[in-house]
Amino acid sequence: MINPLFISFEESFFIILIAIIIFGPKKIPDIARGMGEGVRYLKNAKNKIQNEIRRSNIVEKKRSILNKENKIHSSSIKRH
Repeated sequence: MINPLFISFEESFFIILIAIIIFGPKKIPDIARGMGEGVRYLKNAKNKIQNEIRRSNIVEKKRSILNKENKIHSSSIKRH
């Protein structure tokens, strides 16, 4: 299994143990829920930014194609 935080199982266990000692077992679910909401918020923000960049690239490509078509059309009108 790939660990996204690049820490070993032992280190993860130690961190969880310290969290239980500091916050108590009753607070851990609330803390985990809050962290999950934070991660979800960041993922949604990242996805929105990526989608906006993709849309921007598509619009720019369409604009470029239209400019080329307009140049071709205007040059064909000048010939006649």
